[in-house]
Amino acid sequence: MFHDFDWMMYGHGWGMLLWLLLLILLCWALVRLFSGRDGSDRPREKTAREILDERFAKGEIDEDEYRKRLEVLKED
Repeated sequence: MFHDFDWMMYGHGWGMLLWLLLLILLCWALVRLFSGRDGSDRPREKTAREILDERFAKGEIDEDEYRKRLEVLKED
């Protein structure tokens, strides 16, 4: 008699654990969906133009070099 009762308690315990895990998974999925993120943690790679603009802004290249490289980028 008690053996059946113990089995039912373990069965309900696992069932409750499964529902709890599903609820946590659902909450996690909803947060990811509505947070506006695409799921990747990597930052977007910069374009060649953005890198060139940054180098010019930092003073690493002068205006003539900037314009020459910009023309090369426009050709591609």
